[in-house]
Amino acid sequence: MIIKRNAKHNIPEEMVLVSEGQFLMGSTDDDVKKMLELDSNVEASRFDVEVPQREVYLAAYLIDKYPVTNAEYKKFIESGGYKQRDYWSKAGWDYVLRIKPLDGDNLNSAMDGEDDCPVVNISWYEAEAFAKYMGKRLPTEAEWEKAARGTDGRVYPWGNEFDKAKINCAESKIEGTTPVTKCPQGQSFYGCFDMAGNVWEWTADWFDSQYYRYSPDKDPQGPDKAEDKPFFGRPEEVGTSIYELELATAGSSTLSDCKVLRGGSWSGGGVIHIRCANRDYDEPDYRNETIGFRCAKSLI
Repeated sequence: MIIKRNAKHNIPEEMVLVSEGQFLMGSTDDDVKKMLELDSNVEASRFDVEVPQREVYLAAYLIDKYPVTNAEYKKFIESGGYKQRDYWSKAGWDYVLRIKPLDGDNLNSAMDGEDDCPVVNISWYEAEAFAKYMGKRLPTEAEWEKAARGTDGRVYPWGNEFDKAKINCAESKIEGTTPVTKCPQGQSFYGCFDMAGNVWEWTADWFDSQYYRYSPDKDPQGPDKAEDKPFFGRPEEVGTSIYELELATAGSSTLSDCKVLRGGSWSGGGVIHIRCANRDYDEPDYRNETIGFRCAKSLI
């Protein structure tokens, strides 16, 4: 089902309307059991971050149809986005002063990448600033999941059966980003593209592995602060997802104060990692060739 444009809400061409109401967020015990049958190498405890499944009510909102592209982000750079303090939070501006993204080759992937591919190597702070530049914001984790899976609790944006032909993931063997319009057959209930595979997407929420056990059932905004040191090691050090991490031994660094990532990427195994309910995370100043973002907008 594709939602038709509604003149009442003046929906921009690049966005879709996600109507108000409830949806199923998270995974059930049966979902977890099926995933374990599909991949015996996955530890059952890794799904604890997705349970319990519950009905969540969200007010109506807008979300980008596609991940932000290199062409769009290039406009932000060329318009002086990195020099205009108003676009940046205090932590974000501190990041700019510390990292100096305009120096060296920090932004090469955006400036030199194919225009219609999703921008990558963008930190959470940069995604937040771009969203403000556009008059938008980053989606909450709940908004992202509803836009990806609709209201019926489907496993993947298109339905309940994995199909590598519908997305760009490890099984596709493309080994890099693809144009955001390349996979229309994989679009979601609401008409969003690339909500499975291509790039991980930053969301607004702090990460807490136990959040689903106490979060509100109406318009959840994420925890007030991040869980302290939820796991050890970065995903690329030990695999493509937190499901492959060892709690106390893997990796060489300790993560803390992390933001939620959603959607999987071109490097992730599709059956498990690009499910609508899959949760991952990293620190807000982290950049990686598999991480991008899309924006959202409130209607009020």
